[in-house]
Amino acid sequence: MSKKAELAAEVGGLLYDIGAQAKRRTRPLVEEQGVTLPQALALHMLHGAGGRLSARDLGRECHMLASTITGVIDRLESAGHVRRERDQRDRRVVWVTLTDAGRSLVDRLPTFTDQMGQLLDALPARELEQMRASLRHVLAAAETKGAA
Repeated sequence: MSKKAELAAEVGGLLYDIGAQAKRRTRPLVEEQGVTLPQALALHMLHGAGGRLSARDLGRECHMLASTITGVIDRLESAGHVRRERDQRDRRVVWVTLTDAGRSLVDRLPTFTDQMGQLLDALPARELEQMRASLRHVLAAAETKGAA
């Protein structure tokens, strides 16, 4: 393995560790609100989409399998945070909509990105700006390779 590849792997490991630390910080904060991390993610995704997504799109946005997102939606619906509605034109499509209770809850839920930001706040602004530019470059390169 080249020195550059070793360095890239080390940076990847550090990013993973920072993400894991942010997840550990986020979990108890969302659980205080009575939801799990996957439920909080689904609520945030719905909120960001204007309060309504198809179950399929919600699963895709949350990077969850259909069976997983179905269970998440079941529990959120039981708690009164979302409701399901069949599409009038295509009965195969199920819409998931935030309820007023769900909207109220999502406003109180911390986000994973907030926790990541708090951890990265240890860096000076100049280094954060450099990191942002570098990470955008990595994402652009990944998207280019993914499209090929």
